[in-house]
Amino acid sequence: MDDSRASADADAEKAVDERIASLVQKMRKEAVPERLLELARELQKALDERKR
Repeated sequence: MDDSRASADADAEKAVDERIASLVQKMRKEAVPERLLELARELQKALDERKR
């Protein structure tokens, strides 16, 4: 891979990382209904149990 291709790939990856960070920041500002939190906890518990 030449330097210009590597640089372009790094720039693209950085852009994606920045977009993800922006979306996560926006999500953290949103209010989450309690029922959704309960379901997320149940899902996490089920996933944890499956790993055992």
